[in-house]
Amino acid sequence: MLRKSLALVLLLAACSDEPAAPAPAALIIDRKSFDFGEWEAGRSSAEQLFTVRNASPANVEAVSVSVEGSDSFTLVSSTCEKYLAAGMECEVRVRFAPRLGGTHSARLKVAGAPSVEQAELQGTGFAWVDIASMPPGTRVMAGDDSFMCTQPCRQVVRKAEVTLYAPSEGFPTWGAVCASAPRGGCLLRLDASKSVALEAWAPLYQWEVRRSRPPMKVAPLADGSIVVLDDQGMTLLNSAGQERWSLPQSSTMRLAVTSDGYISGLRYDGAVTQYDYSGRVRWTYTPPESLYSGRLVADGLGNTYLVGSQVNNDATQVLKLVALSREGVALWSAIINEAQTNHTLGLGVVADGSSVYVGGIAFTQAAPPPANPVLVRRFLKKFTSAGTVLWTKEGNWSDMSFAHTGDMVSVINLGSAPGDLIASWTDPEGKELWRAQTPTGQGPGVADTYVFASNAGTAPRLLFGGHELLLGTEAYGRGWFADMGDKSKLVRGPVTYIDSPNGNGAWVSSLALTSPARHVVVGGGFGSSASTAEGFIRLYDARTLKMER
Repeated sequence: MLRKSLALVLLLAACSDEPAAPAPAALIIDRKSFDFGEWEAGRSSAEQLFTVRNASPANVEAVSVSVEGSDSFTLVSSTCEKYLAAGMECEVRVRFAPRLGGTHSARLKVAGAPSVEQAELQGTGFAWVDIASMPPGTRVMAGDDSFMCTQPCRQVVRKAEVTLYAPSEGFPTWGAVCASAPRGGCLLRLDASKSVALEAWAPLYQWEVRRSRPPMKVAPLADGSIVVLDDQGMTLLNSAGQERWSLPQSSTMRLAVTSDGYISGLRYDGAVTQYDYSGRVRWTYTPPESLYSGRLVADGLGNTYLVGSQVNNDATQVLKLVALSREGVALWSAIINEAQTNHTLGLGVVADGSSVYVGGIAFTQAAPPPANPVLVRRFLKKFTSAGTVLWTKEGNWSDMSFAHTGDMVSVINLGSAPGDLIASWTDPEGKELWRAQTPTGQGPGVADTYVFASNAGTAPRLLFGGHELLLGTEAYGRGWFADMGDKSKLVRGPVTYIDSPNGNGAWVSSLALTSPARHVVVGGGFGSSASTAEGFIRLYDARTLKMER
């Protein structure tokens, strides 16, 4: 019964005189896609014609045409105005003018019918990059390795941007068209073809001097000369790395350079000899009692200060601090006796000589001998310019280095690869500003030396140097040095690595900054600290501490 009723309904519907619903309007573009090909950035292609047809028996009352997706495609003209009669056509013209290099895509859209019709548009922009000039012996390379030029050249680039590098280790100077990029690169935004010049290129270091032994200390003079101390003696190099004189003195263990260019050397027994710029002896100070394991510094007035361990007849060991005049005369001295045995950890003086700092560690002998000594305290003392103690502070300090501002850094080298250490920064009044450990396992390597680098009128910085360990071995890899922060925090800056020319590893044993240029003087050895084949001194460009490479 239900089936018969349904059939009747369908029959009645078929016989009805009601007209059928009109077909919906349909607008059709004659091409579903079009590729404009390659065009130079900043230039226009020829216009391309697209035909739109009303493929329905009904008129379209409101036709609209647009290009969406990229401003590199432009709707130049259109006859597709609001009304388009059934079966009629209208025309649209589109031009491709790439704003930048690279692939561009958009959509030509026709609206007015129930469904929007569209055609896919595509085009590629390119730019010529002309390397107009470069210094002899240099190279220019694209950052994506797509090309390299060893002489002036012309390359096509199909990207919005390209970064150029002078891949050799050094510091390039690019033409004005370049924007700065990391690692000294030249960033080009390719909105048109570009011509660029590598105007100059400076190597990482200006000169290198090879030595039979690695230096224990390098100390710059105001005129750019550098005093080098190794286990064979002292040598003065001029600002170009040429040797002026050399004094064979294997007993000298410390150096201090005065503001007027005199060089003081401390012997193992505490005697101090000062030399003039020509290497002639000015004076020698011999302490009444031998002073061992000493430290030596100079203030900005030409005075020299030494501290060392003095062993008394009763087997106690005190520290003796001595201030020497420009003429090598003892101005005053002070005894530091915090316990039965005292050792020095550091010595510093502010530039105007108004304050002197001594760091140390004190023990008492455990009973019965030879039991290990018992730690009493680690201390830092501040003295006046007359040798009076202003204050004494205690802290968890190790080896200490001082700036001419009175700031102090202490470093505990944890001795583990790839270079974990703990460092702290203390202000001139003995207040610890920060204490931090380098991130475990993040290197850049084992720390062999550090220096609290400061010059008059500049804020002090903390520099470290050392070596890498080859993976899974104790063999030395590259040497390295880096800026490791300031009074605000411990933070590693760009790292400069040093390869051995013999492939046997390298390490850094000493660091300093020149004044006022702030070039970096680096001393070290090829091989390892236990088996050094050769030593070296290099004068690095000041930018090594700041520029990523």
